[in-house]
Amino acid sequence: ISTILIAAVALFSSVTFAQELSLKEVLVGNEGNFTVGNATITQYDFDNQTSTDGIFFNANGVGIGDVVQSITEINDEIYIVVNNSQKIVIVNPETFVQTGQITFGAGASPREIVAISDEKAFVTDLFGNYVNVVDLVSKSVTTDTIRVGKNPDKMLKHGDYVYVANNGFGSDSTIFKVDIASNAIADTIIVNRGPASMVVGSNNSIWVVSQGYSGDYNDDFTAIIPGTSRLGGVSRFDVQTGNVIGMIELVSAGEDIGINEDLTEVYVNSGGIRKVFTNNMDIAGDTLINGSFYSFSFDAIGNRFFTSDAKTFSSAGEVKYFDSSGSELGSFNTGIIPGDIYFMYEMTTSIEPESTDYVENFRLSQNYPNPFNPSTNIEFTTPQNGNIKLEVYSITGQLITTLVDGYLNAGTHSVTFDASAFSSGLYLYRLWNGTSSITKNMTLIK
Repeated sequence: ISTILIAAVALFSSVTFAQELSLKEVLVGNEGNFTVGNATITQYDFDNQTSTDGIFFNANGVGIGDVVQSITEINDEIYIVVNNSQKIVIVNPETFVQTGQITFGAGASPREIVAISDEKAFVTDLFGNYVNVVDLVSKSVTTDTIRVGKNPDKMLKHGDYVYVANNGFGSDSTIFKVDIASNAIADTIIVNRGPASMVVGSNNSIWVVSQGYSGDYNDDFTAIIPGTSRLGGVSRFDVQTGNVIGMIELVSAGEDIGINEDLTEVYVNSGGIRKVFTNNMDIAGDTLINGSFYSFSFDAIGNRFFTSDAKTFSSAGEVKYFDSSGSELGSFNTGIIPGDIYFMYEMTTSIEPESTDYVENFRLSQNYPNPFNPSTNIEFTTPQNGNIKLEVYSITGQLITTLVDGYLNAGTHSVTFDASAFSSGLYLYRLWNGTSSITKNMTLIK
């Protein structure tokens, strides 16, 4: 499916009023050339298929800085990490006018920001080997830091913990599990060398892509010492035990990873976009999308791949996008060295025919209360005995928790979703019985 049905209210037996979540625009963080200060943001209007580079400059009359590293949305604002300018620029998502800034000290190297709550966020520092704690209310860096491994970069929040990938440019192979309440290291997971991006999979597991290690240099730094290089790959670990469930070695891999809506396929950039089947940790023999890509991002809601090409690394780059079978759908030009690709969605209302049996016998009710803080009840009805999943996703399509995953008898069931550890915003919850699914939205307000 190309969209997710978020809310379905059956007013009559023949029609259903529904809201659909669809891709509105794509933001691309163009790194620019190191120390030159020519980083930009490209905005691509997906419906009209038009792109505009330099939208921050157009809105503010100044450049954004030196090396755009990552983009994310927190509390209805866009946070742009500008690595070599030691700052995070905050903008209005509609106008791109700057609304604030988080400034780090001289020599800092911020890479990625992850919101822990409405008031608190973590920011990795690549060369400081620590994670900064940021106050989102005052938009300032606190004095608290969390010591982690070598060259921390990517992070993933899941439940009450944040997982920090210590990339080490391949010299580290650890992921630190950080308790968000105490800021303490709760566990250390060992995967392939150079861990990078992570996604949440099924059965309370996390997938991580590792970039590998090119090897140790000799004393005069003219050659790699034979036998010191290490492979990268894809690993899966259990979030409760920290045990690695499976591992696939790859000669090379980029820092990005994606997972489809059904959590049955993981995608990595290794000599092109390649597919890993999650049920048996088997990598497909054929490359899904051939090419040499600087970065990629997977739109799980639209089931589309977006890949970037840095071309000469000193002139305009390009982003191409493909469907789930690897067929090209379109492309647009970007700034210099297109890196992070961020999706922004919108909800539209539509009227669709309704299947009476489907609505009456397999039903997902609107959560109550809604909006809620911090917990809410979700009721659903299944027409027959069988395996049922009830999952909660962020607005960007990331699985954040599984409420039900197992065999249930036919009938009406109710579960409670406790969102104490999550920040305010719109969330999706999805009921799935193996053949049909229903997805609705709920709003957490703290």
